[in-house]
Amino acid sequence: MIAQPTSARLIDVVREELSENVLPKVADDPAAAGSLHMIDHVLETLSRRVANEIGWMVEEIAGLDALGARVTAEAPAAVKTAAALDALRAVDASALDLASVSERYSAASEVLSCAVEEVPAGAALRADVEAALDARLAREIEIIGDFQLVDR
Repeated sequence: MIAQPTSARLIDVVREELSENVLPKVADDPAAAGSLHMIDHVLETLSRRVANEIGWMVEEIAGLDALGARVTAEAPAAVKTAAALDALRAVDASALDLASVSERYSAASEVLSCAVEEVPAGAALRADVEAALDARLAREIEIIGDFQLVDR
């Protein structure tokens, strides 16, 4: 019986089963063992992601909403950013299921995309826009980890 039936815990149980019961049986087969190591890495990444994904997206959405507000306040000509910000704010922020949060994340991503297009390179806000891009990349690296094809 699994006392904590979260998606992350279920994935961890599968990882344990593969590591303890399957890997020893294929240890003499380098290709099969390599495949199991890759599967384990993917499952580890998924476990980390499902445990944190909604929180990460909600956090980034809030930051991009604030960035969009700053861009529209400081650069009135940023009409695409303003429209994207309006679209973001039109999406229900109270729902915390993955599909709803993903929809808001997509809308927030459009705010970022428009800000990248509309904030000129020399503007003071440009550093904040680029910092938001850098933060997104850092999070993606955190989610994916140091994925590599094991024994390939």
